[in-house]
This record gives sequence, C-alpha cells and structure tokens, in this order.
Amino acid sequence: MNPYPDYNPHPWKTQDPDWGVADRKGMLLSDQIKKFCEKKLLIATGYKESRIRPAAYTLSIGPDYRDAHGIPGALTEQKLWYEMPPNSIIFVSIAESLDLPYYIVARFNLRVDWVYKGILLGTGPQVEPGFRGNLSCPLYNLTSRPHLITLGQEFATIDFERTTNFVNQTPHSIHEKLERRGKVWSYKHSPESEFLLFDQDQLQPLGKYPLDYKIVSSLEQMASELALWRKIGIAVVVSFIALTLALLNLQSNLMRDTVSNAKDLAQLKGQLSPQQIPTQSQPSK
Repeated sequence: MNPYPDYNPHPWKTQDPDWGVADRKGMLLSDQIKKFCEKKLLIATGYKESRIRPAAYTLSIGPDYRDAHGIPGALTEQKLWYEMPPNSIIFVSIAESLDLPYYIVARFNLRVDWVYKGILLGTGPQVEPGFRGNLSCPLYNLTSRPHLITLGQEFATIDFERTTNFVNQTPHSIHEKLERRGKVWSYKHSPESEFLLFDQDQLQPLGKYPLDYKIVSSLEQMASELALWRKIGIAVVVSFIALTLALLNLQSNLMRDTVSNAKDLAQLKGQLSPQQIPTQSQPSK
C-alpha cells in the first residue's frame, strides 16, 4: 500500500530525465534547476524563475519563527518584520517548500551580504534525497546592533547535486513496494540492490524545534550576566566611596572635637588665678 497518497506523481521524482547521459553527475546549473522546478520538483511551492542563480536558487524568509527567547511568532501582512536583538539566536522558516527527487541532494547557506552584516546561519547536515516540506534554520546575530527579519526577504541560497544512480522506475511502483525499516523505508530493487529512503511526509516549518525547552543565545545570557555584574560592581564602588566619605567625615569630626577640647582647656587655664594653679612642692633643704 502506498504510504504517501499526496506525493507528486511526476516520473522525475524517481526517474532521472537524463538517465544514461554520461556527464549528468554533479551540481545542477540554472537550466537543470528550471527544468525540475517547472515540474514542481526541487522547489515545489513558492517557485519564482527570477530567483534562479547560475548554480543555485535563492530562498526567502517564511512566516513562522521562534524569537530570541524561544517564543513562537508569525510574520503576516500586518506584521512584516521582526527585530532580532544583538547577540541573539532566532529560528526562522523558509517560505519555499521542497520536493527533492530520490537521486538529488541539496545544501543551503546564507547569502554573502548577510554574512557581511554579522549574521551567521547554522545549516547543519545536507538535505537528503527525497525530502519534502519546509526547511528551518537558526540565525545568529553576532553584532551589537539589532537586525530586521522581514517576511519574504531573500536570505539564503540552495544548490542541488545528483547522487549515484537510483532506479529507473515510476514513483508509484516504488512507493507501493516500500517496507518500514525503523525511521526510514526500504526499497529492494533486486536481491542485490536495496535503497533506504526517508519519510515522504511533509515536514512542517520548525517541525524539529524542541518544544520542551527554550533555546537562548549564550552570548545574550552572557551579556545579561555581565550587565548584572556591572550593576553589582557599580553598587560596590558606590558603597566603598560612601564608606570612605563617612570615615573621612568621622575623622574630621574627631579632629575638630580634639581641637575644640584643647582650646577649651587652654581657655580654662587662662581664667584660673596663679594661686588656683596647682604647683609641685619645693623639696626641703
């Protein structure tokens, strides 16, 4: 029984249109990317011919994201942008959905102009053959300035490359013979030839984001802790200055009291008559 009733039935999902061509291996150039995308393969939804590059395709920001504190959010026509705080990490979705043939892998990375702005992309592993759905990725703002993330903004490129030979069979005939093998499916083309295939269920945006905890940048946490210690340090300095001033004031008061007491004693002696001033007894002859 076919486990994927909603899959793209186009033969190129499993049958390479250049089957038998000696030099078909390698990275796909613009003509090949366009040929597949027009069949709703590679870029299944959101495809625009203007975004094809010489050997890649430009991806854009999708609506779903997780902010710097791990809180889910969505960009809409009413809320077109999100301000990424300095020294923070957020997770964004990619607007375009993919549908890779079983003989093509993909890799994506950040556009160079974003790198020059101090943003880094955590790409992770390659996109496996047969993948269907929306990709998501973390963005790191390594600068001390905020950065705007806008819905539909071009931010990454994806390239595609053919693998070794798959089988020259229709998608229907292959999907009907799949057998579950743990987290993957097994397709036996012959007793000597077995292929492992990933699930063809559509991966939703941020589908792999862990829901049981929030991911917050250590840089942001470090900045927060540094600000706290800075406040504590300022408080300690202020307290030390206040204590020093109090001690100086106490010393000044003590000196003032000592001087005042000395003056009072001298004045008292001046008021006494010579007869009232005690003298030492003369020694007897």
